[in-house]
This record gives sequence, C-alpha cells and structure tokens, in this order.
Amino acid sequence: MNRERLLDKVKNICDREYENFISLLSRLIACRSLSGQEEGCARQLTDFFKSAGIPCFVDARGSVLAVFLPNNSSSPPSDSETASIRQWLAAEIAIARAAGRKLLAYNAHMDVVPADNAEDWQSDPFTADRRGGRIYGRGTCDMKGALAAMAMSLTLSREIADAATSQAVVLGCFCTEEEAGEGLAFRDLCDEFDLQPDYVILGEPSKMQIARGQRGKLECLIETSGVCAHTSVPETGDSAAYKLARALLAVEALDEAQRKQYGTDSDQVLQRTTATVTSIQSWPQSKSFVPNRAMAHVTARLALGENLASLAAKLKSDPNWPEAQIIPVVYRGRSYRGRESEWSSEHPAWETPVTSPFFNILETTASLILGHRPANKIWPFSTDGVYSAGMAGIPTLGIGPGHEEMAHKVDEWVEESELLQALQLYALLPCCLPE
Repeated sequence: MNRERLLDKVKNICDREYENFISLLSRLIACRSLSGQEEGCARQLTDFFKSAGIPCFVDARGSVLAVFLPNNSSSPPSDSETASIRQWLAAEIAIARAAGRKLLAYNAHMDVVPADNAEDWQSDPFTADRRGGRIYGRGTCDMKGALAAMAMSLTLSREIADAATSQAVVLGCFCTEEEAGEGLAFRDLCDEFDLQPDYVILGEPSKMQIARGQRGKLECLIETSGVCAHTSVPETGDSAAYKLARALLAVEALDEAQRKQYGTDSDQVLQRTTATVTSIQSWPQSKSFVPNRAMAHVTARLALGENLASLAAKLKSDPNWPEAQIIPVVYRGRSYRGRESEWSSEHPAWETPVTSPFFNILETTASLILGHRPANKIWPFSTDGVYSAGMAGIPTLGIGPGHEEMAHKVDEWVEESELLQALQLYALLPCCLPE
C-alpha cells in the first residue's frame, strides 16, 4: 500500500476509535495518580490492554509495559515471573531484529501533580470536562492525553499492520514517579525487562512540535553552620543565616550573569543555566537566638555540559561566597508497590540533532499528519529523557499534545484537535521507520 493510502487508513481508523480513546483518557483522569499512588491508573491500563489482546506487564516498581509485536506471537501471562517475561521478550525481539524491524519505545508517565486548590477550578479536576474543543482536568496536558493516545495506538497497530509494508516493534513504557524523580522508573523498567530500544518518543506536551532536547536539572541544598548565641549579644555568636544570605546572593548573581551572557531567546536555552532559591530555613527557630544552622533549597536548569561540580565551582568563585556545603537532593520515595528509591536529582542536558535520521523520520511523519512541517525546539523542563538520552544514549525525541505552559496549572486543558493528531501520529510512526 502506498503512503497516501496508508495515511488515509490510519486517519480513518483513528477517527472511528476517537470516542473510545476519549473514554480511556477520561478513566485515566479520574485516577488521582500522584507520585507513588499510580496503582489505579496502572490497573486501568492493564485492563485496557488485556481486553485488546496486547501483552502487558507490571514491573517491580509499578510501571506498565505494553508490547506490540508485528509477528503476533502469544505472550506469557501478565503475572509471570520476570525471568520468563525477559526470556520471551528476548526471543521475540531477536526474531523482529532478524526481520529488520526497529524497536520504538513510547514513554509517558502516569503520575500527576496535586490539585490541592480544587475550589479554584471551574470543574472537578479529576473529572474530564469537554467544552469548547478542549478537555479540562488534572493531567490532561501533563501528560495523560499523550499516555492515552500512545496506549490506544498500540491497540490499533495490528489493524494498521495489514496496510503497512513494514512495522516496528512498539514498547509502551508507562512509568511511575516521573514528577518526583525523572528517569528513575523508565530506567528500572528497561533494566527489569532488558529493553534496549532503537528510538524513544516522549509524549510530554509540546504543542505537537518536535522537542529535540532539554536542559538538565539539578536540585541541591546549600547549608551553612555557625555558633548559636542569644540575640541580646549577637556578637558572641556566628550567624549561619548571614552566611546563607551571602551564598544565596551568589546564586542570584550567577543566574543574572547567565541571563546577561546568553539572553532569554529560545535558541539559546541549551547554553544558559538558570538557578533559583525555592525555600529557606534556619535553626534554632526562635526569636531569641542567633541561628547556628541554615539551609536553602536551590533548583537549577543546566546547560549542555553543566553538572553539580561545574555549578558549584561557579558559585564558589563569587568573592562573597561563605563557608558552605552544596549537597545534591536525593529522591527517597516509595512506589505504590513498595519499592524504595534513592535517585539523585542531578540530570544532564541532552540534544538530538536535526541532522539525525530519527529527527528526519519524525519530522516527515508528523508533516503527513499535521499538513505542515512542525517547528522544533528545546524543552526548558526535565523529562524521562534524562535516562533514555542522557544516560543510555538512545536517540530520543519528544512530541505530544498540550501546551507546556498549562502543565500543573489550575484548569489544566488539552486541545481535542491535538489529541487526535497525537493518536494519528503515534499510530502511523511505527510504519515509517526504516528496516
């Protein structure tokens, strides 16, 4: 079948299944899947895949893996031991690779941020509200819209395969705890099932433009110590608060210097590091004592090549820098299946160049769906790409429905037109990867 007929078939199938897709999205939005509380969302996904005959498995952390294999092999039961699943996957992937098929991983996270101020919403944040060509609700943009589109596209792959000359193996990697620890669950899922994709698509919101990289992310604590004293004789002490104040002014100076050097234009986003103070504390917390300990939390977005050591060196070169410790924050949460975590918040920036074959494939395929060549950009925020691209070196790109600025906001929404485009793109892309 030629490209035009394949495109028509994909669009017709997606149009036919669109309301089922919105129904799935609505069920996912109804799950209050905060980080470490994604069990209901995972259950919705596994039930959905099982009813569609798509092999799916839940890893030790609680992430969901769904697998589309063009050769239609029967799979082990979803509750099989990890060793049996790995053995089956390895055999099936070997057959697919021998036939020249690529492995394409779709990545989306199941968790959302809280909606504590529900009274400020126009509708219940955990009920999908369709109005004015948009769907409102917590996670619609970040990122259950893409999650539902990726999940639905897997169930359509077998019907589309009948019209395609070739098709990739698709790994649906639907992860926990991204909002708390980017990359952690994606790494664990790939490690547990020994997944080595050729390409990764991240479904984070991008306005259906191609995101070809992101700045790194670092969370750290700046801590100072001193000597406690009564406030009536402060000269007998050594205030940790004053030391911390000088350190925080160094953070401000660094951020300002980076902004002056590189500007704020989007084409310079990978060259510029930002750093900002988000909280400050001191001890003892008494009006009568000079504090002997003080601490601040700092969040930085890292330029290409920047890391904790280089950022610390810049801060310590400030002439007013005091004696202070810079300590990376470590995520130590627990997944809904009880798995403990110890995950550093230091993640590198990454970029997939526009000259890469994968970028060309995605741009060409997206152009067929959108009717125009999509813009490309660098995400200023962090994603699970810190694992796939930053650590594993897998060619990674992002494209998803939703406007980035709506993520985590009151009355979060996603355009229905972008949801349909995402569904069509995710369904078509596996047929466009070269053998």
